[in-house]
Amino acid sequence: MIKKDSIYKGDNSNDLPFSFNEEVAEVFEDMIDRSVPGYASSLRLIKIFTNKYFRENSNCYDLGCSLGAATERLLKATEGKEAKIIAIDNSKAMIDSCNRRYADHIKSGKVEFIKQDITDTKISNSSIVVINFVLQFLSSAERTSLLERVYEGMIPGGRLILSEKIHFDSRFRTEAMSELHHQFKAENGYTEMEISRKRDALEGVLLTDLGTLHFQRLESIGFKKVRKVMTNLNFMTLVAGK
Repeated sequence: MIKKDSIYKGDNSNDLPFSFNEEVAEVFEDMIDRSVPGYASSLRLIKIFTNKYFRENSNCYDLGCSLGAATERLLKATEGKEAKIIAIDNSKAMIDSCNRRYADHIKSGKVEFIKQDITDTKISNSSIVVINFVLQFLSSAERTSLLERVYEGMIPGGRLILSEKIHFDSRFRTEAMSELHHQFKAENGYTEMEISRKRDALEGVLLTDLGTLHFQRLESIGFKKVRKVMTNLNFMTLVAGK
């Protein structure tokens, strides 16, 4: 049973910066589903594009895998095929949970969960790389460096599936979308206090880019056919090829 997120409710909040600790890991499934518009759709898109672009005897990477929701879609999309899925996260709580959840897949050698900073991950022989709402937690320089290594480690025809929270070049549009996002969370049961406390906890931790900057960064690295395949309020999913 999925545990409900009440971290920022009442006296539960400790007013510390947000981190992917054991407390967050316990409620992460509920937290992200109630906080990120289009999250479920982003997972479906991962399966769709993996079905289309995965190549036999290549690797799939889930960078910043958290509890392995994207990894699960990669497993389904590559079922019955020669594939290795490598899932990386720097949170011990997240990796420990994944090791328990996916024990059978780990034993079969189909997937490996590694506790590591994704900025240190070496990408090789990859036809699919997933970065699902993770880049936003890195510095600008780390984002570019990581994407460069992803590009270098992909085989020709490989695909990057990237989902991110964004802001806009219009302050009015950014504020309007932020307000709608606020309402989305309220309709999913979060109180005004919870929304405010979590926003404060994420201040300086989650840093968004302009949507157009994501295109520019990917194209400057060498990615081709960069396409926006989903937008939901101030969140979007891109697919880019090598």
